[in-house]
Amino acid sequence: MMIRYHTLGAALLAGLIPLAAAAQTVEFGPRTPLGAGTVRSFAETDAAGLATRIGVEMTETAVTSLRHDMVFVTVPLPEAALRAGYDHVSLDWMPHGHAPGDLFGVPHFDVHFYMTTEAERLAIDPADPRYMEKAANRPSIDFMPPNFMPPPEVDPVPAMGEHWLDVTDPVLAGQPFEAVLIYGAWDGEVTFVEPMVTRDLLLSRREFGGELGQPKRVARAVSLPAAWSVSFKAETGVHVVSIDELTARVPGDEARPPRAH
Repeated sequence: MMIRYHTLGAALLAGLIPLAAAAQTVEFGPRTPLGAGTVRSFAETDAAGLATRIGVEMTETAVTSLRHDMVFVTVPLPEAALRAGYDHVSLDWMPHGHAPGDLFGVPHFDVHFYMTTEAERLAIDPADPRYMEKAANRPSIDFMPPNFMPPPEVDPVPAMGEHWLDVTDPVLAGQPFEAVLIYGAWDGEVTFVEPMVTRDLLLSRREFGGELGQPKRVARAVSLPAAWSVSFKAETGVHVVSIDELTARVPGDEARPPRAH
């Protein structure tokens, strides 16, 4: 079940975010224009230089200045995120939402943390004669976190792939969409992790997030999140969307059991 973090303090007290996280080293990617502001990526690393959290920071002016046109921005990642198995972030502004409209038909941001290259992502093209065949080649559920399932029918999105959703997420039970976590796949592989966040949630400056289980196994070396979060840093005036508590995984390992509370 997804857990909402009402305050960072509450999350710390609950043991959901390590107390040592505040002391970790942070690497930043370059600033990229977004609306009238900017966006940049970051990676928090531990003493060994391993990424424990990867995210993006959007300035307030970026979030408030975007209007009625869709915007697609590729955000470079710092070296620590590359070592963790990610290649780039594709940040999409959806001013009118997207399908299914009854779930996600409100203005929001799609923040894709891709494990594949941008060229591989852009090659997901309906002009490819094998487009639907590749979409239908879904990975085993062993490669996805518990409760994540694909669409009932094969439903690829160009330059993205298929989107798998946690079937226990409250948004599927009728709760209004504020933010959800999605996994993506293409041609038999897991290819991205994607928080989707409404602009209203960002403008409210409320903290929001959830826990994530680990897949039973992985097909490539990658650090996968055990949590994700949305927050606002008042001291620098930026909105933060991140995948947190990264766990380094390699092919052949076994998922750790869920954390006890």
